[in-house]
Amino acid sequence: MRADLFWRLAVGLLVPVLGWGAAPSWLADMNRAFMDLNYDGVFSYFTGQDVATLRIVHMVVDGEQRERLVHLNAAPREIIRRGDEVIRVLMPGDNLVELSRGIASGPFARAFTRPFDRISEQYVISDLGVGRIAGRRAQRFAVTPKDGDRYGHRLWLDHEHRLLLRSELVDRRGARLEVFQFTQIEIGDGVDPSTLEPGWHEGALASVDTQPRVLGADRGNVRIRWRAGWIPAGFSMATAAVRRAGGRSDSVNTMMYTDGLAAFSIFVEDEATGRTAMAATRQGATVAVTEFVPGPSGRRAQVTLVGELPESTVRKIARSIYHESRGP
Repeated sequence: MRADLFWRLAVGLLVPVLGWGAAPSWLADMNRAFMDLNYDGVFSYFTGQDVATLRIVHMVVDGEQRERLVHLNAAPREIIRRGDEVIRVLMPGDNLVELSRGIASGPFARAFTRPFDRISEQYVISDLGVGRIAGRRAQRFAVTPKDGDRYGHRLWLDHEHRLLLRSELVDRRGARLEVFQFTQIEIGDGVDPSTLEPGWHEGALASVDTQPRVLGADRGNVRIRWRAGWIPAGFSMATAAVRRAGGRSDSVNTMMYTDGLAAFSIFVEDEATGRTAMAATRQGATVAVTEFVPGPSGRRAQVTLVGELPESTVRKIARSIYHESRGP
């Protein structure tokens, strides 16, 4: 039996434990749990090519968010956050670029989870009953897209505190593209404040900086002259900017679209001077494609699109990009 057919049948045969209207409430509570609760846990993060094992300690101390994220394999790495202050503890020669690729720049709740409380009408939420993760009772949900232009999710939320214990990003066939899961976790008053302090690593270096607060997206007076002739239903532009490319006079138009849950970014270089070939690369669920389209001066423009969408969808969007002076 095909995996996608099996998954749909399984969802249909399960008897919901909670009412349909309760699911969105659980998802909203999940995001608040990550920010409001004290917890100390070890989790694994699979991105399709590698498995990282990390420890997260999170507490709210005198109203301030504090957390410590520790890599438990490969070179010793830690990120300690105290409000807006960020301390990175790395070994000499460690690559900060590689670290930023593996861990998003924001807090843990943004780096490893998603805004499931903001999902659009392009998804259906199904209650899959009760399971068990890290020795804790968990409520299971499926977030299933209504079309084939985005991925689905399976979620396990702690039944007592509604903290996310496991998540899977899956394609249409039900194949796992990314998996996040706690293997052990302590929640509540049992978390020791001393575990927020950085560990000792001989020869390690520490850097301190302040993260700017993230404000609401605003395109302001930015004039984007490139358009997407086609985007999947439910997506809208969240941010846009025009910048210079590598110090040259050429400009790069950047646009980010989201449906509330999934997102993709478009980068258009007005005049592609290199010999870069059309290409596609993938890491876990994230795919990047490069295409070329006619530019306003008759020269080809390079379009790069990066997002957690099926490759066919990404290519369709990229090939639909056009300059306003030429029309679709």
